[in-house]
Formats: sequence, structure tokens, C-alpha cells
Amino acid sequence: MSFVYKWNVSNGDDVKVEYCFSAVDKCLKVVEMWVNGKFHRTTWMSKEGRAELMSLLTKDYMSKKLSETEAV
Repeated sequence: MSFVYKWNVSNGDDVKVEYCFSAVDKCLKVVEMWVNGKFHRTTWMSKEGRAELMSLLTKDYMSKKLSETEAV
């Protein structure tokens, strides 16, 4: 199961990321990414930008999992 995260970066970029949790590696992985409607890769981002994105994805994933748990 994958999730979509939308992020409006402070520089005005509109980022949309499809991500999932890997059962093999036990971590979040970016499946696809678009910036301003154009294909993008996390490897094209700065180290700091990747770290911020992964932090945001982790928070988003945890909030989704928490809401699933509370719904049961």
C-alpha cells in the first residue's frame, strides 16, 4: 500500500511524493516524486532537503497509522 504526500516548499515548489513502507528493509521508501508537475528523484535533492522530506514523510506515515489504529 502506498501513500501520497503533498508538500509546498518555502521556495514555492509544489512537491507530490508517493511513498510506502518496505516490509523487507523496514523503512519508508519514495516510489515516485514530482516537483511542479515534473518527474523528480530524491537523489537530485540536497542532503538537507532529503532529510527534511524523509522527516515529513515519517510524520505523515505515523499519523496515518495512528488514525488507522484509533479507527479499529
